[in-house]
Amino acid sequence: MTTVRPAWFALPLLLLLAGCATPAHRIGQNRELFDSFPVATQARIRGGQIDLGFTPDMVRIALGEPQRKLLRRAPGGDAEIWLYLDTVRRYERQRADIDGLSLSGTGGIRSAGGSVWINVLQEREFIRLRAEFQNGAVAAIEEPLQDKPKP
Repeated sequence: MTTVRPAWFALPLLLLLAGCATPAHRIGQNRELFDSFPVATQARIRGGQIDLGFTPDMVRIALGEPQRKLLRRAPGGDAEIWLYLDTVRRYERQRADIDGLSLSGTGGIRSAGGSVWINVLQEREFIRLRAEFQNGAVAAIEEPLQDKPKP
C-alpha cells in the first residue's frame, strides 16, 4: 500500500537548504576561520559583500561557491575568475498559427486551422558578480551598475 504524504513534509528540508545559501550559515560552518579575519572584513562578509584583497576562502564564505570558474591567461600572469550568476524568468504570450491540422474520427477526416495563444517561458542568465583572483587574492570585481533615479 502506498502512503501519500502531505506536501508540508518537504518544508523543513527546503528551509534547511535555503539556510545553506546565507552568509550566516557559511560563517557558522567556518567559525574559526571567520574569527581570524579583521573586524571590517567580517562586517563585509556578514553583509554578503566582498572587497579587493579578499582570499578565496573569504569570498566563499561571503557569497558561496561560484556557479562558474574560468581561467584567463595573459602576458601579465594567469587569473582565476569566479562568476556568480542569476536567472530572470518570465512568461511571454505568443500567437501560434495552426494550418492544416487533420483530425480523424468516426465522421471521417476533418481539417482545422486558426490561431492560438500560448505562454512561452523565457529565461535569461546574467552575471551578478565577477571576481578575478591574481596571486591568491581578489584583484578585480565587476558588478552591474545600478540605475540611479534622476533628480
